[in-house]
Amino acid sequence: MADPTPVRRPRRERIIRKVATLIVKGVYRKVDVYVYHSDVEAIDVPRVSVSNHFGGFADPLLLVYAAPRLPRVIARDVIWKFPPARWVMNWARAIPVHKPEDRGAGSNDVMFSSAYGALEEGSHLMIFPEGITRDEPSIGPVKTGAARIVLGARANGVEGIQITPAGIYYENKAALRSDVSIQIGASINLDETIERYVGPGADEGPENRNLVHRLTDDIEAQLRHVAPDFSDWDDARTMADGAEILLRSLADDPADPVPLAERDYIAGYLGRRPEADRDKVTTAVGSYQRELSDLGLTDAQLLSDMTGRHFLWRLIGWLILSVVLLPFAVVGAVINWIPYLIVKAVGLMRAAPAMLATVKPLTAIVAFGITWAVTVWGAFRTFGTDGAGLAALLMPVYLGAVIVFVERVQALWAAFRAWRGLRSVTELEDFITSRRGGVVENLLETL
Repeated sequence: MADPTPVRRPRRERIIRKVATLIVKGVYRKVDVYVYHSDVEAIDVPRVSVSNHFGGFADPLLLVYAAPRLPRVIARDVIWKFPPARWVMNWARAIPVHKPEDRGAGSNDVMFSSAYGALEEGSHLMIFPEGITRDEPSIGPVKTGAARIVLGARANGVEGIQITPAGIYYENKAALRSDVSIQIGASINLDETIERYVGPGADEGPENRNLVHRLTDDIEAQLRHVAPDFSDWDDARTMADGAEILLRSLADDPADPVPLAERDYIAGYLGRRPEADRDKVTTAVGSYQRELSDLGLTDAQLLSDMTGRHFLWRLIGWLILSVVLLPFAVVGAVINWIPYLIVKAVGLMRAAPAMLATVKPLTAIVAFGITWAVTVWGAFRTFGTDGAGLAALLMPVYLGAVIVFVERVQALWAAFRAWRGLRSVTELEDFITSRRGGVVENLLETL
């Protein structure tokens, strides 16, 4: 979401956002943001964002990248026990929260006081109300912390607090260069909705347990509306495939890429349908995808003009781009092959996907950061300050060239395989109209 105002942000915020953008662009192939309502663009109001927590460290990183202004993260205090992490969290003005299940005694009085003060300043807070990172693609029980923070701040005189739900959809949270979409829902305006949760004359502070729980229930309902809430990852993948098939059918040009955020929005809606409807979608989409797999095709390739002039010009364009990028990609590969192998090795670890989603970005930061620092230092020793400055500017360019080159080569190979597959398919038009048409009809009925 682009900042709609020309306000110049503090230097620390600009640095954090640039670093987050660099990491996100390197780790993920594509990140789409879908905004339900324009109220989330307002940057002059106290705001608390609540989000699902599937990706560990990757979740706040993505939200920092997507938010109109830098949020202050409320995170578990155990992170502060490690000196490097403590320095980063303090520099980012994160707020520590103690969880009872963590070892050692602790009080959250300081956390609440810090959160109240931040909202009084009009800051943007970020909290993951489930309290833990989940490996399942569903929302766990939402705890009362967010409700108690906003009610306490309001009781201390803070007006206009907005509670904004955000849903993060990972295509594959443990993979390198996968896709992510972020769904930003309509905000709850606490001042305008407080009467829904409490009767006239009743206590409107965080000591009113009934009020806290009713507001928490509303926060959970809003979060489930925008966040992934599937039975398992196979279910999530099937609903995303179904949404992609439907959007491609409705597009003016089926060869155009399907908007990622719109796909996940529809997938989330399908996942919230009654079980009978979900079963119909699962059966129809699963059967169609298996038939495509037998042909060695994807749905996008099936509808593309793989034998016409459009396809030929697309291949020529990819080849030209690959040739232009080749020298930059070679230099980038020479510089970055060691950190790449380190990150790749981390991805092969036998660990929970949520753990990998946390470890891989952190490993990338350290491995590539050290490699680039050594390269810049070498340029400084050899060519002086100008050489070091040029090397620092070229480091992300070289890495980007490697990424784009490799992905273009993979796309060329996939297109060649699809072309061979389509040449061997008989009665292709019948296959599209019957099998695929039945899937689309089923999806439209479900929606």
